[in-house]
Amino acid sequence: MPPVIFLLILQARRMRRLAAQVSEGALFRNMVNQVRDVAVTMHDMADGGRVIFANDAACLHFGVSRETLLTWRPPNWNPTVGAADIAALYRKLKHGDSDTLETMHRIATGDLVPVEVMLLCQVHEGAPVIIAYTRDIRARKAEEARRLAYERAEGYAHDLNERKRLEALLQRREHSYRTLVENLPDPLFRYDTECRRTYVSPAVERATGKPASELVGRTPADAPLVAGAQNERLLADIRHVLASGKPVVSEMAYQAPDGRLRQFQNHFGPEFDANGAVTGVLSIMRDITELKRLETLMRKREEEFRALVENSPDIISRYDLDCRRVYTNPRGVASLGGDLARILGTTPADLPGGEPGARYLEAIGDVIAQGKERSIELEWRTGGPETCLHVRMCPEFDVHGRVSHVLAIGRDISEIDEYRRVIHRQAFSDALTGLPNRTLLSDRIRHAIADAAYHGHQFGLMMLDLDHFKEINDTMGHGAGDALLRMAAQRLQASVRPYDTVARLGGDEFSVLLPNMRKGDDLATVAGKILHELAEPFEVEGQELFVSCSIGIAMYPDDSTGFDALYKYADSAMYHAKQMGRNNFQFYQPEFTRRSQDRLELEAALRRAQKRGELMLYYQPQIELQSGGMVSAEALLRWRRDGYGIVAPDRFIPAAEVCGLIIGIGEWVLRTACGDVVRWNQGRAVPVRVAVNLSTRQFVRNDLAGSVRRILEETGCDPAWLELEITESLLLEDSREVAATLEALHGMGLSISIDDFGTGYSALSYLNRFPVSQLKIDRSFVQGVPAERDKCELVKAMLSIAAALRLETVAEGVETAEQAEYLMAHGCRLAQGYLFGKPMPLAQFGALLLEQDAPVQ
Repeated sequence: MPPVIFLLILQARRMRRLAAQVSEGALFRNMVNQVRDVAVTMHDMADGGRVIFANDAACLHFGVSRETLLTWRPPNWNPTVGAADIAALYRKLKHGDSDTLETMHRIATGDLVPVEVMLLCQVHEGAPVIIAYTRDIRARKAEEARRLAYERAEGYAHDLNERKRLEALLQRREHSYRTLVENLPDPLFRYDTECRRTYVSPAVERATGKPASELVGRTPADAPLVAGAQNERLLADIRHVLASGKPVVSEMAYQAPDGRLRQFQNHFGPEFDANGAVTGVLSIMRDITELKRLETLMRKREEEFRALVENSPDIISRYDLDCRRVYTNPRGVASLGGDLARILGTTPADLPGGEPGARYLEAIGDVIAQGKERSIELEWRTGGPETCLHVRMCPEFDVHGRVSHVLAIGRDISEIDEYRRVIHRQAFSDALTGLPNRTLLSDRIRHAIADAAYHGHQFGLMMLDLDHFKEINDTMGHGAGDALLRMAAQRLQASVRPYDTVARLGGDEFSVLLPNMRKGDDLATVAGKILHELAEPFEVEGQELFVSCSIGIAMYPDDSTGFDALYKYADSAMYHAKQMGRNNFQFYQPEFTRRSQDRLELEAALRRAQKRGELMLYYQPQIELQSGGMVSAEALLRWRRDGYGIVAPDRFIPAAEVCGLIIGIGEWVLRTACGDVVRWNQGRAVPVRVAVNLSTRQFVRNDLAGSVRRILEETGCDPAWLELEITESLLLEDSREVAATLEALHGMGLSISIDDFGTGYSALSYLNRFPVSQLKIDRSFVQGVPAERDKCELVKAMLSIAAALRLETVAEGVETAEQAEYLMAHGCRLAQGYLFGKPMPLAQFGALLLEQDAPVQ
């Protein structure tokens, strides 16, 4: 609703309220007359309405007096509407209703002008009354007409500009198309319905060497570019397009200006008029010389590649999305039985089938699903020997980037696989017995530790060493020793469960891993079974051999949960089994480790002892029983260890023997003793001698005789002043090297003495085979004299043997006068022991020499 009308409604409502409060009087009239809009009140609506009130603005609007206006009916001021129409409009209005309309009024000037009328229905004195407010809207209508005219004019200008823009665009595009055609590298022709050329592009001259002026307006028959059948075919193609209205493609060869033959592909297309009739033919020649060359090259390459694939030693197959073979080269056909018709369309699950085929099929499915390369190794068997294949599968993609096929290339790596197996066996197996080696055993121990830790199991680790195996190698040769080791390995495997591990660690040393053992008694049972099995005789090279073994056992987790510790503890237990007499088994005990640690600590300290000057020689006198005079002394090694005092010889000398330090220490003892005896004998009428013990290990070195000779020369010691003491065990070996060394020492003038005579496995024959000059009766025999009859008889026998062989005798450990008297009475010449003097330092022994009243006889 327009604001003015809304305002008029508000005014009317105010007037109604005011009319209700006061009578129709001067106040109401004055207010209505002040309104600039025309206000008219009418009743008798059924008869078209009669004016009962009009304000001053109404009189001015219509140009009549109020008296005249009160006689008017609506058609008087709106001649365009009939009385019946006005009556019908008024009848629609009910009490309180309002309506607004635009109509025409004849005003005071006589003109019909547009007005806007708001009608309001009220009831007065029981009859309907219509109040009409009218406003002149000529100015508003004129403004609307001007705005509409402006909008129309603006629209026309816009259409004109758009047409010009489109024309300019068409011109530019036409110019662009012409430029494109003029510079097109492909020759372009246009023919009319008579086959005459109506247009020839500049590229034609570049391709054929003929200018457009010679070709335009002429047919191919009149101005041919090619001769003979090709020209006739060109005309036939043009006529076919003109007749059928369908495009044609053909190929022709043209002679280029440079003389080379160029191949072109002609594309003939029809042109139509507005009625669909063919008006001409457009022809585009495309130079396909390079394309033809590439096609030829591609065909050649394809033939080469096909020859390579067909003759490849690899199996080459192609699979579709259902994993079925759509191609297989001859090598693949041969590997699958030789029947191509039977092979195509099958999956790997069909051929070769089995577990390898299932794995192959699964791998192809993965390549299809993921679109990525994959490689696998398969054990392939199709009637012949088993083949190991390395298969590489590559996805093939279609134009949409989706996998369409899978190309598989299988290479025979049987030889490589065999090499790998050999390398694996060499890396993880013992070459002699085929048993796992130390590396594989270590790996299985680690797995056993992990499994036992997870499930709470126990397991045992055994270290096993064949007793005195070296003697078999030395007496029967390494071939027999190897055969024995192989048979021993078989017996070890037969003694344990299938899932236990028997390994050879080297030499005659084996190890047994027994996982998931419930208790130590089970391990003891297995160890006893092994001892029993190995105790049975072995037949090697037609000879029966008997072998025993020493076994050390460590348990997880009782002894340790660490890999290295289990190894070490089992080995320590085995070492203890050997100490316990061999041919037995021992479980690890913590004291074994303490002993080993003490031994290692002792060896380390002993290595430092020589450098620190902690080693020294003590001397114990050897007395002639008849005269009581001192004739010689035994050099005894002592170690004054820093912080520990004197270390007993029986504690550190065995350690020096084991670790090899005894060789260097022995040379030091020999050099020191020779130097001391040289100083003692300076100016003496009857010289004394010194006895030095030699270790068996010193004889292992081939230069013992040379070392002794060098020391004698360096110290100036007379060989007659030196006695070398050896053990019986050295002579019992009956070694040529030992015999040669003893002969060399004897040849220098040295005396050879057998120490601790009678305590070993004596074979008296060595007494006349080796250059021995003295026997030392061990203290274990002397201590029983003269109280024990058996000891006395043994001592008498030893003295008798020595006398018979003209050997000098020395009794050790003489502590009482009775022992001395008994020995002297039965022919023993020399003795040493606490009765005559304890081992003493060098200074004390030197003082003892000075106290001698007379030279020793």
